Amino acid sequence: MFDESFFVALAFVTVIGAFLYLKLPQRLLGALDAKSAEIADELAQARKLREEAEALLADYEERRKSAEQQAEEIVTEARETAQRLAEEARIAMQASLERRTQQAESKIARAEEQLVGEVRAAITRLAVDAAAHLIESGMSAQQANTLIEQNISELKDRLQ
Repeated sequence: MFDESFFVALAFVTVIGAFLYLKLPQRLLGALDAKSAEIADELAQARKLREEAEALLADYEERRKSAEQQAEEIVTEARETAQRLAEEARIAMQASLERRTQQAESKIARAEEQLVGEVRAAITRLAVDAAAHLIESGMSAQQANTLIEQNISELKDRLQ
């Protein structure tokens, strides 16, 4: 009557009863529920981290674009400034060249006037010396005056 199958069945029922008495299925389900809740939390954290990473990536992308735009603006402004400075330098150089040209022309005109004055003074001294020599040599006053007038008219023509 009690064969091996009976003892196997009795052992099986005893083990199942012990499991139920110790509430092993509920503990197992609790442990599985806890593990699934832990996994769900980890997934939620992973989603949250992913969203933060995507937001951070978008922020860095926006900053990069902004930095590139600022760099382009700086380069454009630098080119415009360089062109403006080059134009100002060219204008200043041209004005300086014109001033120097005017100064040189002014110096030349003053030197020319001084030279003309010196030539006139030298000619006047020569004329006075020649007149004195002629007076000493006995030339008549009328001849001397005629000679002086003739020389003065020639000088006027030569100096012009």
